[in-house]
Amino acid sequence: MFGLRGINNNYADKAGTRSDFLVVGHPEYNLGKVMAENGYGPVWDQSATRSTPKKSPAIERFRNTGGMSRLMRHITEVPAQPRLSLRARAAFRSQSSPNLGNARDRQENFATCAGTPSTFDAFIADLRSPLPQYSANRITAGYANHIRSQPICRHYAAMHEELTDLQTRLQRCPEQTKTALLADESWRYYASHLEQAKRSEARLRRTKQIATATLATSALP
Repeated sequence: MFGLRGINNNYADKAGTRSDFLVVGHPEYNLGKVMAENGYGPVWDQSATRSTPKKSPAIERFRNTGGMSRLMRHITEVPAQPRLSLRARAAFRSQSSPNLGNARDRQENFATCAGTPSTFDAFIADLRSPLPQYSANRITAGYANHIRSQPICRHYAAMHEELTDLQTRLQRCPEQTKTALLADESWRYYASHLEQAKRSEARLRRTKQIATATLATSALP
């Protein structure tokens, strides 16, 4: 406010009788820069205007869960053990059996899966056969079609690359690869994606067969 007097003094012409009293009645405008830096004095009410705190579902949830103190504890605390990788956590969530709640049950499940040909051995057999093409059902050809650089296409390409790398490891070191897949149970994660790739390839093959038959029928005289 004290800078306004240095620009011009036109506010003083009306002596604050207009709405410009917000300017000319301000202590910074009246007392100047030096006096304003030392404080306005007790005659001026400097208390904040009463207002109702903002409310929203996010703020209420933040306050009810501990507020800033809990957030700082969560940020600064160092866990005793490192968290599982995203792949391991996804494999853990994909477990359908209710008996996989603790480490002992998981160890028993490893032994069971190792001797069950319909689960783990079936996955190994599929992995040793030629892999289906795992790709998104999207049209990637065409001028100015940049969908191949989008996350969905990159996800399927990365998963196909991981399955191919796993197949190569199984050919070079079969026993070590089987042990690693059973140890962290990551084979369930890859088995679900491999099964999805097989279904996608079969669906695409049926679509091509139907389209070929339809085209051949329409081409007849």
